[in-house]
Amino acid sequence: MLPSNLLRAKISHGKIRPVYAALDPDITALAEKLEGTFRDGIGKTKGALFDRLREIEGDGCDYKLVRGLSTLLERRCAFEADSTSNPRDSRRLVFEDASRTKVSSLEDRDGVVQRVSARLGISPAVLEKTIFSDMEDELILRDFKPLASQSLIKRYNLSLLQTLLFKSLRLEFSASGNWKNIFREVKRLCLIYSVERAEHGGGYKVTVDGPLSLFKMTERYGTSTARLVPKIIVSDSWTIRAEILARRKGRVYTLEANEEEKHLLADGGEAAEKGSHNGLYDSSLEEKFARSFNSYNSGWVLRREPEPLIAGKHILIPDFSFEKHGLKVYLEIVGFWTSDYLERKISKLSQLADVDIMIAVDETLACSRLERLKDKMLVVYFKGEVTLKPVIEHLRRREASILGEQVALVKARGVALKGDVVNLEEIAKENDVSLESVRTALGKFQQEGYVKTGDQFISKARLEEIDRKLDGVQRLTDALGIIEASGLKKEAANVLQTLGYTSVWEGVEMDKVRIIKSPSGHVEEIN
Repeated sequence: MLPSNLLRAKISHGKIRPVYAALDPDITALAEKLEGTFRDGIGKTKGALFDRLREIEGDGCDYKLVRGLSTLLERRCAFEADSTSNPRDSRRLVFEDASRTKVSSLEDRDGVVQRVSARLGISPAVLEKTIFSDMEDELILRDFKPLASQSLIKRYNLSLLQTLLFKSLRLEFSASGNWKNIFREVKRLCLIYSVERAEHGGGYKVTVDGPLSLFKMTERYGTSTARLVPKIIVSDSWTIRAEILARRKGRVYTLEANEEEKHLLADGGEAAEKGSHNGLYDSSLEEKFARSFNSYNSGWVLRREPEPLIAGKHILIPDFSFEKHGLKVYLEIVGFWTSDYLERKISKLSQLADVDIMIAVDETLACSRLERLKDKMLVVYFKGEVTLKPVIEHLRRREASILGEQVALVKARGVALKGDVVNLEEIAKENDVSLESVRTALGKFQQEGYVKTGDQFISKARLEEIDRKLDGVQRLTDALGIIEASGLKKEAANVLQTLGYTSVWEGVEMDKVRIIKSPSGHVEEIN
C-alpha cells in the first residue's frame, strides 16, 4: 500500500475509484526515469537521491504520482550507514565530552574530536564522518533491485486499489476459480467473513468486514484486507465491491472494480506478498500423516487442502481429501485448539451437508463437545500422531459401499455392445462410475459375436481379421505391430493370448522372441 497522502482517487455520483497510471509512453518514460535515478544513486547518500527526485517532481509531473512510484522503488533499496564505528556510540561519546568541557569555539570542538577519536582508535576525519552517518539523509544506497517500468506502473496501480481498501467498511468479492488460494489467504490473514454461493455462474460471493467496521487494530486488519487483493485479481474473472469511508467528509462511497482493469494491475506473481503460503504442510503432524498414508499404498489419492466446503455462511478448507472411484472423503485434523476455536470448528463441521468428512482430534485435548459430531461423522482420537488404522478402515467401508452401488447401477442399466471394439473405460464414463465397478459388473458378461480381452470387448470379426494377418508371422515384435495397427494397442498382448498364441523366448532381446499358435487356438472356442 501507499501512504494515504499519496492516494490518487476520483469521486463522482457516490462512487470512488483509483486514478490509475496509464500504461502510455509518457508514464512509462517517467517510470524509466525514476528507476534510472535509483540505479544511478547506488553508492550515494539518500539525501542526494531525494534531491534528484524532487527535481523530477518540479519538471511538471504530478507529485503524488512521482512520490508514489518512488515509494515503491524505495522499498526495493537497501540503505546503510557509511562508517566503521557505531554512529550512535560515537555520537554519545562526543556529546558527553563536549558537555564536560563546555565547548564554545571551533578550537574547543576540534579538541573534543581529537580526544574522542583517540579514545576510539580512529582518525579525527573518520570520526567526523561517522558521527551523523546514520542520519536519514546521510545513509548510503548500497543495493537496489531494478524493476521494469511496466511492472512498476502495475504495482503502483495495485497499491492504489489496496490503499483505498484500507479505508473500507465492507468488502464483497467474487471470482472464477482460484478459490483454494483465495480462502487459504483469507484463513491465513484471519479475516472476518461470510460466504454464500453465487446465484449465477457458480462459485462464491464473499463478504469481508472492513477494518473501519472494527473498534480496534484497524491498521493491522486493514493491511490484511489489502493483502487479499492480489489473490483475487489473479483469477480469470472477478469483481470487487467495497464501501469506503472518507473520514474528512464523513461520507461512505462505493468502490467497484473487475477483471476489465486487470491489464492495469500487477498479477499474482508480480504482487507476491511476504508471508504467502509456500509450505506444503501447516504442521509436522500433517506431514507425518501424509507420509504414512502415502506409504500404505491404499489406492486412494491424498490431496492437501482440497476445494473449500461451505458450512453455513463460512468456508471450511479440510486438511486433506481422499479420492478414488469418483468418491471423495475429507479429513480435518485438530491438533491444537482454544475453547473459542474449537466451538467455531464444531459449528462449521455441524453445518456441512452431505459431506463425508472425518475429524481427527488429539485425545489429550479432547472434550465432551466433540461427542455431538459423532452422529454426523467419524471422530478419530489420536495421541502424538494421527492413527492410520481407523482412517483406512473408514475408506475401505466407503469404497466397498460405493463399488456395490455402482456395480448394481451398471447391471440394472445393462450394456449393449456396438462396433468392433468397446472399451470398459468408455462404459464407465457413460455411466459415471469407476472402471473397477464396470470390471466387476461385467466380469461374466457375454454377448454373441464378442470376446472380452482385458478391458475391451472385441468383435469376433475383428479378431478373425487380425488372426488372418498373423498367419505366417513368427516374431513377437511383428505380431504386436500388426495388432496395434488394428487399433488395439492397449490390449495387444491379450489379443495374442486370446487367439491362442504363446511366446517362446530365445534370449533377453525382444526381437528374438518367437510366437507359436496352439493347434486348437481359434476364436470360436474362447468365451
